Amino acid sequence: MHNFFLRPYPLEDRDRWSKYALIAGAVVFFFLFFLRPFGLATYPGNIFLVSLYFTAVAFALTLLYGRLVFNPWAKLVKVWRVWHQILAFVLLLCFISVGNSLADSAFFGGRVSWMRTLAYLYPTLIIFIPIMLINISLGYQKRLRTRLAEMLPKEEPSKETGQTVTFHDHNVNGTDLTLPVSDFLYAEAQKNFVDVCYRREGRVEHCQLRSTLTSVLADANVPKIFQCHRSFIVNLNNITAAEGNSNGYRLTMGDASCVVPVSRSYVAKLRSFI
Repeated sequence: MHNFFLRPYPLEDRDRWSKYALIAGAVVFFFLFFLRPFGLATYPGNIFLVSLYFTAVAFALTLLYGRLVFNPWAKLVKVWRVWHQILAFVLLLCFISVGNSLADSAFFGGRVSWMRTLAYLYPTLIIFIPIMLINISLGYQKRLRTRLAEMLPKEEPSKETGQTVTFHDHNVNGTDLTLPVSDFLYAEAQKNFVDVCYRREGRVEHCQLRSTLTSVLADANVPKIFQCHRSFIVNLNNITAAEGNSNGYRLTMGDASCVVPVSRSYVAKLRSFI
């Protein structure tokens, strides 16, 4: 569980807070108009207008929070993680609760107090925190399916500078292949040969070696190069896109022309790098 909270959580478009504000407003309207908490059931006035008033408040507060608090905060954090997302939602709920307590005083009259604020905060947290956790969990699973490439940690380019790898050709007259680790994309076992795919001067090239995938993996001896299929090994740093689920992924390596499968038995190993 501790590792889950520390996992990267790629953010959606930061300009989508208008949509989130509409959702928050709709939830508040449904909650107030149909469930009628906080004594609304005995309110003699127009409950529809009251619900609409607090809906507008929730909409404005969510939009304000997103633009003035969340977006600047997210820009300062190098790697946004699950615990950041949970804390951000809790702060949003607190922000809305405090705003609603002030709106309550303005609409119904009465003195602003901590008791009134807590009266809004407590049921808001009790009701919406389970919804929030489910939403974040589902959002995380969605990101695993569609944005896994962003969640995989990449080495800084400076750390790879000058680091090379040599893949040995076991043919009698074979020639070993030496290249920078950063240029290696993937290798595929093909009967008695291994096809090594790599970049050279911006172009994708292939080299067939008389070897086995096990030998090539041993030659690499780099943590970010791992086996993802019985016939493939890949360089984590060169994964540009990943789509799939627990039954398997398809990894785009370098550009759209290089696609490598991840078999079901290796999915857990791939996710362990997150």
